Amino acid sequence: MNLHQIKIFVAISDKGSFSAAAEAIALTQSTVSQHMASLEDEVGVSLFDRQKRGVTLTSGGIIFLRHARRILSESDALFQAMNGFQGLEDAELVIGASNIPANYLVPPLLATLEQKHPGISLTMLTGDTAEVLKMLEGTEIELALVGSRTQRKEITFDPLVNDPLVLVVASSHPWAKQKKLSIDDLFGNPLIMRENGSGSGQSLDQAMRQAGRNPRDLHIAAHLGSNEAVLQAVASGYSGAFVSELSVRRWKQAEQLCRIDIDGLVVERKIWLATMKGRILSPAAEAFTQILKNHFQKDCGRKA
Repeated sequence: MNLHQIKIFVAISDKGSFSAAAEAIALTQSTVSQHMASLEDEVGVSLFDRQKRGVTLTSGGIIFLRHARRILSESDALFQAMNGFQGLEDAELVIGASNIPANYLVPPLLATLEQKHPGISLTMLTGDTAEVLKMLEGTEIELALVGSRTQRKEITFDPLVNDPLVLVVASSHPWAKQKKLSIDDLFGNPLIMRENGSGSGQSLDQAMRQAGRNPRDLHIAAHLGSNEAVLQAVASGYSGAFVSELSVRRWKQAEQLCRIDIDGLVVERKIWLATMKGRILSPAAEAFTQILKNHFQKDCGRKA
């Protein structure tokens, strides 16, 4: 069984006779008959009731037609996708991004993408860093923008932009009156963190260990699923949080927050572009990668 035979079968069903189908698809009637005889032999079911005035579908033929149309539809979609892979016209690109790049890095680049490559349709899936990298490994996405990198040898991580984590509190918080805290001040006071698996949490853990402290000794009062939720909670005066510097600078209510320096603790972090080693990128993915690199060409190096 092949697509050619399935197309002939559907043509016969639509036209109601072998002769009309043969004329419509530019084949001889004998060729059409041979293909259908071969198809019926392969599936082991008679697909047509042959009559003098034409043909009608058997019960098996009706079921076959339902699946045949679905196969041809998927075949058309497949070839369309492959045409998009060959060029930049009507191309689909699916990327993944963790919270910070999804909210603050990708959206400003959409105008550039539309201007340079109007034929690319971009879909962005979101999740925490661990979830997005899992999408990348599972071929759901071609590119991943994440807030931390792992030691997975099958993934290549290219740095895009520096985005350190900073401690922020509400202007009404007692810490807001102090210009600098010691690292000891962090222990025993409630903090808000992103969810487990986030790049922010991984970066803070690493910085704490480098400073000789165990991050598990911190009093984490809440884990929240988005940077926006963390900032809203901090602004309410509830607690402090280590958040992306980029998100603080671009948050619409940033005047409600105070940034506090920590003596002996610097949480450096980068936003990374992740791809699978050995996987050939589509032209659309290559084009968007170039837009990213051009936009952040002096980094890492500079802040977003």
